[in-house]
Amino acid sequence: MGRAGADVTAHRQWIEGATIHGSVIQAREIRAVHLGAERALYAVESFPLTRPAISDTWVRQQPARLLDARYALVDFTGRHDELARLAAWRDGPDQVSALLVHGPGGQGKSRIAAQFARSSHTGGWRVLQARHATAGLLPPSVPITGRADGGTGVLMVVDYAERWPTADLIELLLDAVRQGGRVRVLLVARPRGTWWQHLAHRLGDFDIPVSDLALPGLSDDAGVSPQTLFRTARDCFAQALGVADAHAVGPPDGLSADPEYRQVLAVHMAALAAVDAHRRGRAAPDGAAAVSAYLLARERAHWETLHANKRVLITPDAFGQVVYTAAMTSALSHREALGVLARIGVGSSEHADQILKDHALSYPAEEGGAGGTGGTVLEPLYPDRLAEDFLALSVAGHGIDGYAPDPWASDAPRRLLDGELPPCLRRVLATLVATAARWPHVRSAQLRPLLLERPELGVAAGGATLAALSEIADLDPDVLEAIEAHLPDGSHTDLNSGAAALAQRLVGHRLARTHDPEDQARLLNALAQRQSHAGLHDQALKSGQRAMEIRRSMSAAHTDIGEPSFAVVLCDVGVYLAKDGQFADALAATDQAVRLLRGLRDEQPGRHDDALAVALSNYAADLATEGHWAEALDTVQEAVEIRRRLAVAADRSTSAVADGPTASAVAAGPTASAAQRAPLAAALANLAICLSRAGRREEACAAAEDAVAIQRDLARTNPHTHEPALASALVNLSRRLTHVSRHTHAREAAHEAVAVLRRLAHVNPAAYEEDLAVALLNLGACLAPLNHRAETCRVLEETAAIRRRLAARNPRQYEPALAASLESLGLASFRAGRHNRAFVAWSEAIELRGRFAAAGGEREQADLAGLLCTVAWMHLAQGRELPRALKVIEEAVELLWPLARKPGPLGARLVEAVDIHARVLTALDHPAEAAEVRRRLMRFQRGDLDHGGGPAATTHGVGDWNGSS
Repeated sequence: MGRAGADVTAHRQWIEGATIHGSVIQAREIRAVHLGAERALYAVESFPLTRPAISDTWVRQQPARLLDARYALVDFTGRHDELARLAAWRDGPDQVSALLVHGPGGQGKSRIAAQFARSSHTGGWRVLQARHATAGLLPPSVPITGRADGGTGVLMVVDYAERWPTADLIELLLDAVRQGGRVRVLLVARPRGTWWQHLAHRLGDFDIPVSDLALPGLSDDAGVSPQTLFRTARDCFAQALGVADAHAVGPPDGLSADPEYRQVLAVHMAALAAVDAHRRGRAAPDGAAAVSAYLLARERAHWETLHANKRVLITPDAFGQVVYTAAMTSALSHREALGVLARIGVGSSEHADQILKDHALSYPAEEGGAGGTGGTVLEPLYPDRLAEDFLALSVAGHGIDGYAPDPWASDAPRRLLDGELPPCLRRVLATLVATAARWPHVRSAQLRPLLLERPELGVAAGGATLAALSEIADLDPDVLEAIEAHLPDGSHTDLNSGAAALAQRLVGHRLARTHDPEDQARLLNALAQRQSHAGLHDQALKSGQRAMEIRRSMSAAHTDIGEPSFAVVLCDVGVYLAKDGQFADALAATDQAVRLLRGLRDEQPGRHDDALAVALSNYAADLATEGHWAEALDTVQEAVEIRRRLAVAADRSTSAVADGPTASAVAAGPTASAAQRAPLAAALANLAICLSRAGRREEACAAAEDAVAIQRDLARTNPHTHEPALASALVNLSRRLTHVSRHTHAREAAHEAVAVLRRLAHVNPAAYEEDLAVALLNLGACLAPLNHRAETCRVLEETAAIRRRLAARNPRQYEPALAASLESLGLASFRAGRHNRAFVAWSEAIELRGRFAAAGGEREQADLAGLLCTVAWMHLAQGRELPRALKVIEEAVELLWPLARKPGPLGARLVEAVDIHARVLTALDHPAEAAEVRRRLMRFQRGDLDHGGGPAATTHGVGDWNGSS
């Protein structure tokens, strides 16, 4: 029962040069299926283990190119502890695991990732990298340069992980599981905030181990000092630039004291600027910002030289504007770049194609150059920190003497994002937020006005960027409040982490401004809901409990709103407790909420009906979880009656509604608001379950049909929101119809549920794969009475395949469901005459249930005994493998004998097991022993056996059970 509040069977092998499209791989030498609805997720490439060559002339003209991590020009220094930690993670025992390396921009994340990748390759690991589809770097087809080797471990490197949608990162990690071997996924990102907490929580659901490694600043690395790092970088840059007297180049005065120089990249930039200035006979720049200005001025000088020599047609000013655009968008396809240039309005009379060619002369694409097959254009400045500094220095207000801003840039982000949102939207906003985090004038002149005018952009940026935005300490709260108004009310996979971070930031601001306990409790409760959506259940529980304590005090003080508010927050805390596995405490909380709200309803009729209906629904779910079905039925009936009244009131065109708990819900009216009809449908579905448990099966069918009618109508107008609930309602209906022998209608409902969930699982397998498995298992149960045996077997084979994959990710959560699927598959296969397949499925189920019984309690032992009885009986019915049947039934009887001494249904199961035991002994021509086991059962039933007794062992079993036949 619920509480208020891709063809995934494909094996997606990681092949260099492949683009992962949901459930297919596209590559030149594979005849891939191109599905119109498929969305490219990411590209898989070999990690570049060799350093590309770089021209001496080129670096003298553009010395900043030497900072590109791809060239790894500076010898790697220090980080011994971090590399040891990475190696220990890589060599650990887990089959699949993920680790996040995180730190501020310029901390050396890309360098340490590359160093670790090279050492892993030397150690025999296959090293790949993944690039998200939105990075603009996915070619339509590329040649395959290698294939997976099943005996080789795989290291997958994912840079800029925080820019990936959460669902796509989860999909990549699930693909790691699907590789079938040892896989390590190294994620590299700047922030570690709520986006990572949310992702780590979601991966925990799939039993994928995760960890993180914060890359410390230089002052925290005992293995290297800023002076040592400066000298190393200085000598490497001097060799590349042809400077013989590098020893004459000293470090900047503030190297030890300036916090900017705690970052590796800042020291490298200072060393490069100092060497280049020495080569040109100039004074070295002083300070990190001045260093950036110096290196960017050298870029500008290069553009001027190109224009003066007529090697490019665009002016230096226009060239700078294209560089600005590329820094905002990163590399794009040619078609996307043409659209971007049209939006941002580069100040040049040249055709956009010529602009792109001129830009590519100095900033060629990473592979193949501009205009090449599958190539990209608008390659940005590297490293990212320098590109962000260029954006900031292009805007007035930076305060750096001698570096003139470009008035064109002041409104460039607004122009770029005007109208229909471009495909590169997320990268633009991520870059703008990262720049604004370090440059206050960008924050005040560009980011704040843009988001106040168009706050919906903060939502479109995605959860990770929204979280980074929320963590900018000096950002005015009014910006975040404007964005908050555009967030969806409920859960959203890609936004949950950012919404939780935003709520946390605003709650701190708002709590400091109010002394009203009601406001404080409301803020904390809203925060708890956001934290719960983000999977931060422990934080949600703490926030909810803080709100509960405030409202408890208000209720004790008998304020006008204290008691209703206390009841509402009690209900919410009950949900958080249930999610945390504290079911008894959850039941106590919802019980108290219901009692309070019933009292309030009696005092103020009509005022608290909606809150009471929510509380009753949650209370019924908690009662059912604890096995109190009769009380759950009474409770959910009350919830349904309230929901019907509310739905009727919302539908002004309907004047009355039929009486009775299962009267047609459609009488609530098709125009009643979804806000009332959706919870009514959910309550009706829960009512159907409880009625069925009470044996009132026709009434259960009527309630289930009403729920489907409402959900179908809601899904027709808003499928994205309501199709999951429609599928659940259809599964519920098919089960109720089966119980009243309306098998054809049950099959139709079950087929429709599977069709809906196939669509949903295709788009988001992580969210709907198990739901699809449940629907398929249910379809198999509906097909069996119709004797559609071949189709039943196919459906149950698919169910087992899905759950086997799910169990590989999270054994604790999914192995019990896998065992149940295998039992059903075995029975269906046996009935279809596929006896070998049946015993193979049962063998796997016995192995699973044997482990559950060894680690669990009486329930798990009883489940294993029941399965063993089934298998023994099928052997007996088949008349073959009788010695194995004897071994199996002896194990079942041994399990059931002590369990049957306690009151309950296991006594009857023991009788069945002993009967099978005796029949097998008789079939093996041991009539005396068969008679003895029956006499022993009779003595046990009379109470003549002491409690220490057990079944008399026989000696006719041969070998251990292995499931063959």
